[in-house]
Amino acid sequence: MRESPNPRFNGRVLLFVGIGLAVLAIYLYYFIGTVNIVDAIKHTNYLLYTSAFVAFLASALFYTMAWQSLLSNLDIKTKIREALLYAWAGMFFDSVVPDPGWSGDITKAYMLSKSSGQEPGRIMASVVSQKVIVTAVTMGSLIFGLALLTLDYKSSGIVLLFVTVVLLLTVFAFSMILYLSANEKATARILGWIIRIGCFILRDHWDPKDFQNKAEQLLKRFHEGIRTLSSNRKALIRPISLSLLAWGFDISITFLTFASLGYAAPLDKVLIVYALTGSLQAVGVSFIGFTEVIVSGSYTVLGIPAAISVWATLLTRVVTLWFKLIMSYFVFQWAGIGLLLGNNRQKKDAQKKNQPDFKASEISKSRRSIKRPQEWQPAHSPRESKAPI
Repeated sequence: MRESPNPRFNGRVLLFVGIGLAVLAIYLYYFIGTVNIVDAIKHTNYLLYTSAFVAFLASALFYTMAWQSLLSNLDIKTKIREALLYAWAGMFFDSVVPDPGWSGDITKAYMLSKSSGQEPGRIMASVVSQKVIVTAVTMGSLIFGLALLTLDYKSSGIVLLFVTVVLLLTVFAFSMILYLSANEKATARILGWIIRIGCFILRDHWDPKDFQNKAEQLLKRFHEGIRTLSSNRKALIRPISLSLLAWGFDISITFLTFASLGYAAPLDKVLIVYALTGSLQAVGVSFIGFTEVIVSGSYTVLGIPAAISVWATLLTRVVTLWFKLIMSYFVFQWAGIGLLLGNNRQKKDAQKKNQPDFKASEISKSRRSIKRPQEWQPAHSPRESKAPI
């Protein structure tokens, strides 16, 4: 039996983590001061702070239900328990891999495909569609926050410029996702580039024809799934509504964290920073340490006291990063073990089907080996056997 998958942190991930934590430590020591942070810690209502963890779990639940709804629209039936298992497994990679979140999406799509036997291309269509919905919600939040920033904080020219640049990057990423999802020729062209690069680097160490056939089949199913989802717009109401609920619980984590510090954070400031960090994550700029500096610095620029900004950011990241990392790690282990056990069970079932029925064959052989008894004939007496004289 194979061992369960044990994710290892490679050198690049550890390097990013180390640099990010060093930057955060320098920022706290030289720009904020430990005395101010300790004072903020003393006034924290930890009982109220625990509600932020509940809000995070609710957000993860509605996020998974939205994905399950998209799968259902593609006639892929999945139980909520199974969808939660693979969604949390994907969150683990989102927490440790510095990318725009595709590693987690690919992970949960792969694990669901292996466990259910469904077409991976159709499952990826549901994952990409959910990515489009989440990116659209984040982009709308950023646009609304930018409008509030323009109206209320006209003097913050640097912040306004930074938010505008992030918004443009988000719009570009959103447009590319839509373009590649709808244009089969574009994805085929990119596949050709990948094959040429692979042939140049790997040369005789791989089979480009086999890779091309599998990739073309996957892309074909993917585009079919995208067309199925986009053709039935009424069916998209439920996943979009669930995604908005998940977004509401997600942003409430920040409000609950500020409330636990005894500070009533204004809606516009929280919305601006939330959308800003969400947009940075969507374009792949989300590293441990750097995110904390950007978020707390943004709160400070928008008028929130520096010590409260830093402590609220750190507490929020405990929920949205460290709690998620620990929970998703154990769920990933559990999902991996279940996936391996399921594969072993399928192999055993396949072997049983291919093997002949030894008992039946042995019985038939034994029957053929038994000779039939000859009919009894009376023995001739010596007198009868003599010829007549």
